[in-house]
Amino acid sequence: MLTHPTISAWQRQEDGSYAAEIRGWKLHVRWVPERPGQHRGFLWEVRGPAGLKLSAKEVEEEIEVAMAIAEELVAPDPEVHESKVLD
Repeated sequence: MLTHPTISAWQRQEDGSYAAEIRGWKLHVRWVPERPGQHRGFLWEVRGPAGLKLSAKEVEEEIEVAMAIAEELVAPDPEVHESKVLD
């Protein structure tokens, strides 16, 4: 099952990445080209108003999946998901 982002707030940035803001959390998804030892794909990152930062450990093949993961982490309670990402 392919996960899809649930908000239309994602805006394309000048550098080609995408950003959104949900409840004070800043979400960012960027493209990573293929390199030796690294697959190409999309990395997500979320930054909270209190300085908490969560980011992808692996690239996602689909931008929609990376966006949806970032959204899921900040709604409704991002601290609940922190251990899942950081483990």
